[in-house]
Amino acid sequence: MKKNGTILQRPAKLPGLASVLTRFGPALGRRFTRNNLALLAQVHTAYAALKRSATAIRGRGANIFTQWVGDPDALGSAILLQAILQELGAKEVRILTGSLGHPQNRNLVERCGIKLHDPNAERLPRGLHCMVDASPPLGTANTTRVLPVSEYFFVADHHADPADVEADCKAQGVKRVKLAFVGLPVGSTSAFMAALGMAFHVWDKLGPPGRAAAALGIYTDTSALLHGSTPLDFRMFEKLTRDEETQDILDELRDYRVPPEWQGYRAAAFQHMEATGSVRVAPVGYVREDHRDVIAEIANELLRIEATSIAIAVAVTERGTEVSIRADSRLLGFDRERIVRVIDYLLSYAFPGVSGFKYERRPPHRVEGGACVPHREAEERLWRLGTGHKPGGGDPILDHCRACARALIAALQDLKFAKPDEIQGLL
Repeated sequence: MKKNGTILQRPAKLPGLASVLTRFGPALGRRFTRNNLALLAQVHTAYAALKRSATAIRGRGANIFTQWVGDPDALGSAILLQAILQELGAKEVRILTGSLGHPQNRNLVERCGIKLHDPNAERLPRGLHCMVDASPPLGTANTTRVLPVSEYFFVADHHADPADVEADCKAQGVKRVKLAFVGLPVGSTSAFMAALGMAFHVWDKLGPPGRAAAALGIYTDTSALLHGSTPLDFRMFEKLTRDEETQDILDELRDYRVPPEWQGYRAAAFQHMEATGSVRVAPVGYVREDHRDVIAEIANELLRIEATSIAIAVAVTERGTEVSIRADSRLLGFDRERIVRVIDYLLSYAFPGVSGFKYERRPPHRVEGGACVPHREAEERLWRLGTGHKPGGGDPILDHCRACARALIAALQDLKFAKPDEIQGLL
């Protein structure tokens, strides 16, 4: 039953200092616990709620949905939740991930022995539905290909705003999210789940591979603990990697290799890059489905160029025209949050009707996000996707991406005249 007409069931009152100190003080230290009381109170609430639900969990199956394309933070969080549910008596727990686009993710699954299942065909039909590092409803945003469900048992996610998740759930017919921990103030969902796993004493059962997977989730989602990391991210990473075997596995996972084709994508992107002021837009061309993560990597590399505030990579995949965005508002001076409004304007100008700029603000200054515009029938006929396109000159797909890049630059010039205050520090 909904509380106060809301779908996300969130506690009206969090536990006090005494309860949180009793639970986390011995492991994390009393000073650390006091200084991070608001966040650890949420972890304590999740612990108590799961303990109270032990009867409903015992003997049941459970499905853990991640984003369609699994990443280290999602997989690390899923491993921790899987161990917790099994500790509480779950009969079978399946991690549901559609694909693994990045070489590091495939290495993670293979090295740590993570068994993944298809989110649609292999979900347990009467299992408890859980989500980590993504928020309901299924079938939208980064879970587009997943068949929706109407009720969720447990959700943990540090990306989405609770109000947005509530509105999306109502719009898509979700009836209830029983244990909702959305919009967590951490740099990675794995940090929250690691603290929860610590409360349930499941770290030893995870073994070095499981601990390394959780540590990698923290490491990658905070850009090596440099962006958006919180004290809990640092503390959980430190504790997870204290033994030598876990450290060795983590080192293996960090030292990944990429396919040779990725250098071709990068070469095309930098060769045809459009730049104005502190904004850089790189057209990539056609990118194979199993290489999609290179788009975000190119955007990250663009942002590392000196005096860059907004970096955008544009590519065509089987799904549509995809845009990956990385931005840093430190060069803007005043009103740094306007960088999100600028990016929203650029995308709506260059891609009319786009389904929305999905972004994550990493305090205090970094923005990450992207958008995807589905192909039109004429484009699919012209491009004949999947027939071996390669990045390079004379390719109509690359020409399309270059046109998109020029449109984004034109949008920025238009904004200069329409709202000059918005682009201060960009041009």
